[in-house]
Amino acid sequence: MGKLSYLVYEDTPQYDIWLKMIVGGTLALTLVLGIALLSVDVLGAGVVLGVTVFDALLFNAVIPRRYQIFQDKVRIVLGGPFAFNIPLSTISEARSASGSKAFVYWGIRFATSSRSVVEIIRGKGWNVVISPRNRDAFLNQLAQALKAMSPSK
Repeated sequence: MGKLSYLVYEDTPQYDIWLKMIVGGTLALTLVLGIALLSVDVLGAGVVLGVTVFDALLFNAVIPRRYQIFQDKVRIVLGGPFAFNIPLSTISEARSASGSKAFVYWGIRFATSSRSVVEIIRGKGWNVVISPRNRDAFLNQLAQALKAMSPSK
């Protein structure tokens, strides 16, 4: 049986207006298009409205809800039952990053804001960028969790 891990810190993502506009605009565009097609092509309207529902479910599944630091991992809680775990043993460094990394990054991007970007550098696996609402507190808590874990490495 594995070792029980407890929650050390939790933060919510910072959402920028550009993210809200992209998500809302995409859903609004396909919804309006589907409604407009109803009088012309019912099958086409059904397909477009189906795409709207699919997009809404997809956005709900992949946009981060919470960032959690446990004693052995960082967990990025996504929609529904989905989450992305980063074992602390794979993290070599975590630091503040420039806002451009929220848009262009060679790694996994869970960044939802260009104002509060944290880059998690990993020795093993893809690097990750996230956007906790309180970047400094998140980095401080992560540094403490990494330090507490280091003697057992």
